Amino acid sequence: MASIRVLRVLGLASVATAASEFGGRLECHIRPRSMVTNCGGAHDHLSDVSINLVPDPISRTTPFTLTLSGTLDEDLTGGELDVSLEVRALRVIDKAVNAKTSYSLSPGVAKGPMKIVIGPVTLPQDPGEALLKGQVSVKNTKGEPVACIAVDIEVPLAETPLTQQEEMPPVMEQNTFCNKPTDHLKNASETQTGEVTQLSGTLDEDLDSIVAHVNLDVKALFVKLPLKLSVPVSFSPALPKGDWKLSFHELSAKQREVLGSPVKVEGQIVVDDSKNEEVLCVEVASSQVRDAEVIV
Repeated sequence: MASIRVLRVLGLASVATAASEFGGRLECHIRPRSMVTNCGGAHDHLSDVSINLVPDPISRTTPFTLTLSGTLDEDLTGGELDVSLEVRALRVIDKAVNAKTSYSLSPGVAKGPMKIVIGPVTLPQDPGEALLKGQVSVKNTKGEPVACIAVDIEVPLAETPLTQQEEMPPVMEQNTFCNKPTDHLKNASETQTGEVTQLSGTLDEDLDSIVAHVNLDVKALFVKLPLKLSVPVSFSPALPKGDWKLSFHELSAKQREVLGSPVKVEGQIVVDDSKNEEVLCVEVASSQVRDAEVIV
């Protein structure tokens, strides 16, 4: 399902910041690089695009902030996402994803100036390297280009001893909402109709900033590595309170995975608002199968 695929990408990106060579410590001699650029054209519906990454390149010892801004010349309520990404973690995971997905969003993104700020984010003191490379392009319902973002990030992480864990068999993915009655996203649900997945809920407040608290365990054979990360995000214009619906329909997908061993990611992702009140909660449980190749 679409939400599971979104969580899988998040889990893989988390693994890319956390994975390492099994059995102890790992020395990294990788020169960091960080490039986040506009790969769009002159006719994109998002104009005056500005992308700023501080510091550049990203360092594991310094919090980083990514700022994206631009001006939409029309409301955006749906279209197509084209994703081509590589996520790699040394000797643990090597994944390439190429997917086209149609989407619809209600309410949509209003035309006019917009800005997203991610950070400051402090990378965890985990072993191994983090790599994210590729691009994501967005089209509208008419098939016209809206925006394109290209990334090429590789960051060496710290040397950290790993916790030994008993071997475990792979399990199926099962990600669910774990919202409380007091959460600001009410009636959160996911439905599947054929190839279409719909996420819906009702916000009881306007949201102009959130903090996503990631609390996951990454397990591979005898290794268990806890991953804790907080990601502040602010956006303008704010997300208005009211009913929200987000639908996905995967049109095509090709995924290549070459894993050093079966990898399992489980835990929770909790999103808070600027008042430190919980907005939503997602329980994550996923696994990958060694030397898998999936073509849809």
